Amino acid sequence: MAFNACVALSLTNSQLFLVSSMRVCSGFRSSVTCNLRCHRVKGDAVSIGSRFRNFGVARAKGLKIEDHSLLDDSLDNTDDEQVGDVRPKVPERDFTGTAYVPVYVMLPLSVIDMNCELVDPEDLLNQLRILKSANVDGVMIDCWWGIVEAHAPQVYKWSGYRRLFQMVRDLKLKLQVVMSFHECGGNVGDDVHIPLPQWVTEIGETNPDIYFTDREERRNTECLTWGIDKERVLKRRTAVEVYFDYMRSFRVEFDEFFQDGIISEIEIGLGPCGELRYPSYPAKHGWTYPGIGEFQDVSFQCYDKYLMKSLSKAAEVRGHSFWGRGPENAGSYNSAPHEIGFFRDGGDYDSYYGRFFLNWYSQVLIDHGDRVLDLANLAFEGTGISAKLSGIHWWYKTASHAAELTAGFYNSSNRDGYAPIAAMLRKHGVALNFTCFEMRTVDQYEGFPEALADPEGLVWQVLNAAWDACIPLASENALPCYDREGYNKILENAKPLHNPDGRHLSVFTYLRLSPVLMERHNFQEFERFVKRMHGKSRKRLSHALFFPSLQSKLLKRTVTFEREREYGNRYSKINRTSEEDDDEEMDMDFKEEDDDNRGKHIAAQMMVGMDGGMTSNSSNNQFQHHQQFQEHVSSPGVGARRSKPLEEKERTKLRERHRRAITARILAGLRRHGNYNLRVRADINDVIAALAREAGWVVLPDGTIFPSRSQGSRPAGGPSAAITSSSSHLVSQLTPPGSLGGVSPGHQTSVEYNSCCMKGVFIPNPSPYDLSASTQSQTPGMVGEGREQTESGPRDGGSMNTINDKQIVDIPPIPKLPEQDFAGSPFIPVYVMLPLGAINMKCELVDPDGLLKQLKVLKSANVDGVMVDCWWGIVEAHTPQEYNWNGYKRLFQMVHELKLKLQVVMSFHECGGNVGDDVCIPLPNWVAEIGRSNPDIFFTDREGRRNPECLSWGIDKERVLRGRTAIEVYFDYMRSFRAEFDEFFEDGIISMVEVGLGPCGELRYPSCPVKHGWRYPGIGEFECYDKYFLKSLKKTAEARGHPFWARGPDNAGSYNSQPHETGFFCDGGEYDGYYGRFFLNWYARILVDHGDRVLSLAKLAFEGTRIAAKLLGIHWWYKTSSHAAELTAGLYNPCNHDGYAAIVAMLKKHGAVLNFSCPELWTVDQQVDFAEAHADPEGLVWQVLNAAWDVGIPIAGENALPCYDRVTYNKILDNAKPLSDPDGRHFLSFTYPRLSPLLMERQTYMEFERFVKTMHVRLLQKVLPTVPCEGQTSHSLSHLVAIRAKKLASFSRKGMPLLISRFSRRKGIQME
Repeated sequence: MAFNACVALSLTNSQLFLVSSMRVCSGFRSSVTCNLRCHRVKGDAVSIGSRFRNFGVARAKGLKIEDHSLLDDSLDNTDDEQVGDVRPKVPERDFTGTAYVPVYVMLPLSVIDMNCELVDPEDLLNQLRILKSANVDGVMIDCWWGIVEAHAPQVYKWSGYRRLFQMVRDLKLKLQVVMSFHECGGNVGDDVHIPLPQWVTEIGETNPDIYFTDREERRNTECLTWGIDKERVLKRRTAVEVYFDYMRSFRVEFDEFFQDGIISEIEIGLGPCGELRYPSYPAKHGWTYPGIGEFQDVSFQCYDKYLMKSLSKAAEVRGHSFWGRGPENAGSYNSAPHEIGFFRDGGDYDSYYGRFFLNWYSQVLIDHGDRVLDLANLAFEGTGISAKLSGIHWWYKTASHAAELTAGFYNSSNRDGYAPIAAMLRKHGVALNFTCFEMRTVDQYEGFPEALADPEGLVWQVLNAAWDACIPLASENALPCYDREGYNKILENAKPLHNPDGRHLSVFTYLRLSPVLMERHNFQEFERFVKRMHGKSRKRLSHALFFPSLQSKLLKRTVTFEREREYGNRYSKINRTSEEDDDEEMDMDFKEEDDDNRGKHIAAQMMVGMDGGMTSNSSNNQFQHHQQFQEHVSSPGVGARRSKPLEEKERTKLRERHRRAITARILAGLRRHGNYNLRVRADINDVIAALAREAGWVVLPDGTIFPSRSQGSRPAGGPSAAITSSSSHLVSQLTPPGSLGGVSPGHQTSVEYNSCCMKGVFIPNPSPYDLSASTQSQTPGMVGEGREQTESGPRDGGSMNTINDKQIVDIPPIPKLPEQDFAGSPFIPVYVMLPLGAINMKCELVDPDGLLKQLKVLKSANVDGVMVDCWWGIVEAHTPQEYNWNGYKRLFQMVHELKLKLQVVMSFHECGGNVGDDVCIPLPNWVAEIGRSNPDIFFTDREGRRNPECLSWGIDKERVLRGRTAIEVYFDYMRSFRAEFDEFFEDGIISMVEVGLGPCGELRYPSCPVKHGWRYPGIGEFECYDKYFLKSLKKTAEARGHPFWARGPDNAGSYNSQPHETGFFCDGGEYDGYYGRFFLNWYARILVDHGDRVLSLAKLAFEGTRIAAKLLGIHWWYKTSSHAAELTAGLYNPCNHDGYAAIVAMLKKHGAVLNFSCPELWTVDQQVDFAEAHADPEGLVWQVLNAAWDVGIPIAGENALPCYDRVTYNKILDNAKPLSDPDGRHFLSFTYPRLSPLLMERQTYMEFERFVKTMHVRLLQKVLPTVPCEGQTSHSLSHLVAIRAKKLASFSRKGMPLLISRFSRRKGIQME
């Protein structure tokens, strides 16, 4: 039967509805109804401007159409002629040789039923085979949230989809999958009804504000309002978290389809109909084309309370709180723009208020897409994802673009509303899927001239917005298309003829598979369309075939690389041999000395401890002895080596092995039979210390020993215990000198700082709060002694009355120094870190009474709060996603009752792996089990040694943790914490959350592990040799065009090497060569990317609460060109590169606080004690402070060593409140690590209390003399310089004036 180009039919309104809802156009995914976009409705007539669209109208009238699917004699079967077309032939463009554009076909809505079962699989299989015969690339399927998670939260049923996906894979087709978080059935054209999950609708019955709401308070249940993206109203989850859990479940369930490449793209549903827009034109509420729609938000139309709250807040920030409302003159759903005051030409949409409101309205849309796509990238790492925009083309030729404004696209005549959306998509690497590619503006003029529509103009704008942002652009047809005219329009838009850059669509999806498409003439046109979209494929030849010389070049590079590798192996072998020789000599020297002198040395220590002090001569002798010792221990390979016969070395090895075997048996027996809690690598010193404690003696970490009842007789240098960094106590590895050059008794020199911020070399006393089974097995005296020290604190008078307030002990007394006046300086909160053992492995609070007493003492000093480590290994110890927060809940309640604040650390690392940790908290058991079968989940050094302190960043995106990636595991843990302690967040008790990003919670590589033999000031080693890191390095090297660079440096030394001993870090070394710069950039980029990923999720989990990240102050080798220790830690900070700029930029992106350590260290101390380390902590602090403040991020501080003396506290104050800073910048907060019995002693506590008052800017109880004049200031501070200069005896006279001059300039002193 022949049809004319235009057919006039008489239809009633009900018949017109049937036209749109019949099977021809059933299941339209576009939000704009098909019948109202292209039909002219006036009275009872419908004008149709396209021939094959008439089939649907005719069928609605019940007319007969002779279009048998197998045979139609009236149709021409050729590809080059229009099938059954009565119009004259129009010359068509030849698409042969054009770009290949894949074509997918969307499956019917009803292919999966509400029980998640596949409907009519045999018929579907036949249709898929027909599509396969047309060379269709694949199919698109909606995965409905309302089907999969229908009845209970996080209970997913994927059975029907699995069967469907298997069917598609068997046919060797690809899959596009839509994460459909919306309702199906609410729009015209939906032939099935799929509501939101039942448990969601039950929540909606009690809290209807979870839905979008119009001005008349009508709720739209098609999807959830974006106002609850961050609100925990869905069974303790936010909407965004619900979407993420759903997507992750899908990714895990169909992992093999992702691995095999069957699933080629995931489209993320972002709103009604899966499109990123507001539901501003719902048919269920009476909207008809071309109505402008209504604003679906809190301020403009009857609003849900969550978006209203957001608008009110935005108005208050703007300073106009009365703007926290919606426009009052924006009409209704079916208004025309010129009829209302807001959208008419010159209307309120372009006023001050209108621009504010529309900016806020569109920003909410962009922020929603940003949040969801961020998590989608995490869930579908390695797979392309896309987001869909609807083509709202009506009223496009008006000034206001009213229909677009109500949908959230701020695209008025003086703005580009799609550029910000494209920029957001580019941020996440997401493709833009746009509709209405088949529509022609001329058809709209015929049907609805008053709508002033322009689909072609809209498509052109969106095409250029996407391509200008360099994001892929995909498309769908908005209406079912069966004629050549519509297909040709799609082809013109998909492959623009005159585009000079050859840009084209990335993929096209045909909407939708139906019986009408399967009819013979329709399918022939479709098959012809697919062929033209594919163009003519061209064989891709190897580059070597185009460039004959390339093969020879590659061969030369390979030979060169093999030679370099052979040379590097020889060089590293020589280095290893020399280091082994040094170690053997050192072992023999000190082991033989131990046999003869160890007992005498310990006895001497005990005598010194009981005498209570040392003379300056003994101090100097001990200092010299310490320097000699450090020359051997800290700097292997430095100095002349004694040549020894080979036989003597072999005998030494045998003797050492024999001694170690005996020691191992002794230690094993003590652990088994003596009930001693000795670490795995304990030595004879640990045995002696344990025996002394059992005999009732107190043994400090530095080896100092004294009776437990005679604390007043301790040496002046005694308070050296409990040096802390990060989560661990850091302690000195050597016996400290009693006093050095006039340093106060409590001042920690860099001798005690031996391992600096990387932790010390031996175990301090167990925490008095650790009453776990392992600790209780020790003698009761240990815990008792800790309590006695606490009780002898400042409130009881104590036994420290004999200690006077002099800060100098071994030089003639000098007058008290005038100090800086901090009156009027900013208030800086002070927090104290709680002991590591406050919570045991069963997640129970240990010794709550003792802890409460100490917290009250801290409260009396006006401390603002405490910091607590929340250990992953305790909370999620046994089973994935089973969390036990009991002990922390009791602890937080205690802190809350004392009206203190909380800083919480998300500790994803191990405690106890570094010397100085007084408790052992491993990673969760289930993680350790995975590590035994796959050790590459841990950081690995060049020798293949694994570091189980934390997980390798190489598995951030690898699903190796029971179907989850490492990033997802961290996110789930943080979400659980946020939900469990919601009331503490709401009440403001938790003021900041510090997110652990690496070893010791710090953003760095574990390049200096003590367990692997590192000693200060060794440069450390690169930790990038697990298979996941090497895979990343290989990929990066190949992308750079140098695949032979996929290796770590061969000449970077070992843990205890010094820069000048290595070919990589020496001056002019390879670190600054082409390969070195490539490797270090990659190494540092991995670090920044890890922080970026984790902090983005932390920001989502802890929305509204400050988050922080910690950086370690690696100051040794800072004065060398390479900054070797920083490089191995991942901080690319050589002399010609700022390694902290990229880190602070990343922190600024997430609004995170930078927590930096070592603000209390003096460079002059480092110059004396470890001159060979070329350390400069003051220079490092100055660089990091300015890097943070230059980008405007807050910075917090933490001391690397325990502070007990005024000199060190004053140094912290100088850095926390720089008085010379013209902008008045200062620390956001300061954290003191860590609460200990030593801090509670009277003298040290008084200094700490004074420090807190000064940080708070309160008057001191004893007012110190102020600086009367500049001359006196110069004299007093010069005197301080003179005191410090006594420590420079080992310096040459040539270098000393330069150092003193530099110190003086830093303090603003004019010296004669």
